[in-house]
Amino acid sequence: MARINVYSYAKDEWDETTLAGWFNPDSATAYQEATHWDGNNSVSVNPVGKYGHQMLYRTAKGRWVLHNWSQWQGVEETYEFVDDAAAKDWLIRNEEDDAVKQWFGEMDEESGPNLGGRPSIGPKVEARLDEETLRRVDEFAAGRSRADALRDLIAAGLDALAAA
Repeated sequence: MARINVYSYAKDEWDETTLAGWFNPDSATAYQEATHWDGNNSVSVNPVGKYGHQMLYRTAKGRWVLHNWSQWQGVEETYEFVDDAAAKDWLIRNEEDDAVKQWFGEMDEESGPNLGGRPSIGPKVEARLDEETLRRVDEFAAGRSRADALRDLIAAGLDALAAA
């Protein structure tokens, strides 16, 4: 397959879709959905209904593409770009723990409400890092979370600038 077009889908069925880009599936990493048996069928673990299915791609340039399709006749298959948070959620839901670790770092041992987890440190800040910088951050982290390592690196850099 040479190329798959990716669209932005309007919320209103009367609005048109917009071409958002494309990718080559042959050079992308594909993640298959997890399913469970409902007594009659293998059903997707994703919230797509009884006959809906999903697949997630990570493109060669690092973008996430969600592919939706249905076994139900007449339902159009779609491809749309999703952000890192949606991709991580999808990977966790579909039990792709190795992929979560590869792209987002170690997963917590446990997650959920009322676990007495760590208190909020502050507002969430996102930044994109090139692969070499990210590799160096992960080396610096050495057994602790990437977030903790980044906080320490930023604080050390700011302290060094203030002292200069």
